[in-house]
Amino acid sequence: MADALRYTIHQYGTHELQRVGVWDLDVDDRAKYWIVYIHGGAWRDPRITHETFKAIVSHILQSHGEGVRSSIAAFASIDYRLSPHPDFPQDPAGTPPSQYRDAIHPDHLDDVRSAIAFLQSSFGFAGKYVLVGHSAGACLAYQVLAGLSSPSYRPDRRAGDDVEGRKGELKLPGAVFGFEGIYDFTGLNARVDGSYAGFLTAAFGQPEKWDAAAPLKYEGNYGDRFNGIAALGHSPDDELVDAQETEGMVERLRKDEVEVLVVEGLRGKHDEVWQNGDGVANAIMRILALLRKRSIP
Repeated sequence: MADALRYTIHQYGTHELQRVGVWDLDVDDRAKYWIVYIHGGAWRDPRITHETFKAIVSHILQSHGEGVRSSIAAFASIDYRLSPHPDFPQDPAGTPPSQYRDAIHPDHLDDVRSAIAFLQSSFGFAGKYVLVGHSAGACLAYQVLAGLSSPSYRPDRRAGDDVEGRKGELKLPGAVFGFEGIYDFTGLNARVDGSYAGFLTAAFGQPEKWDAAAPLKYEGNYGDRFNGIAALGHSPDDELVDAQETEGMVERLRKDEVEVLVVEGLRGKHDEVWQNGDGVANAIMRILALLRKRSIP
């Protein structure tokens, strides 16, 4: 079903992974919402790219018919620079900088922010979007809410200067939906007896730096930054990330007086949730219905 839509790919930076795919339903209709997706893959898996969103897009189109055409302008899926992966090594001497995977926080997040700013500048939808993320992508989505990018972050002119009057700002979404998300790096790693330290260190540096980047440990107040809907979901079948990650983030957001939607009905193992896509599609349509009731501009 996604293949029936007009698909374009856009570069928002010079690295080959600084790209975003767009599936066009009605991009010129500013009254409708964009669905913007951030993939997972532990911040490092080159096999998981923006194209993995196609399964969810197809489920939305197949299962929700006219409700999709009346409420969604387009789907977008973001790629971002990745951290090194021991199973997919690269030779730094022979790999062009535009292909080399050596990202470390906040590189991934700065890329996501630049991609969103690029989309807002190019298509003019401002805050009329739902930001969706799986696993590491869910973490990135909530890092966007917390504004945890680098102090020196500034999108390049093509990727955001037309949108932003001040450094690093962009229009936050009407809703964020994180599923199978990672929000507390220290806590999750402790509960798996330290077995996640490798990819967390590759993405965030030494363990003493983890809490400063973790959405659950954000030192500010989410309610002061965000007045939309914060949705979170977790499959009981997930074999890689436990429910405590989602439960802790729900508690934190409610403490900050953010409107929280706990998504029920997700099924399947960690990657099966997005591969099957049906539960995620249903949740996105429910979030859109809530946004229309709230009449968020």
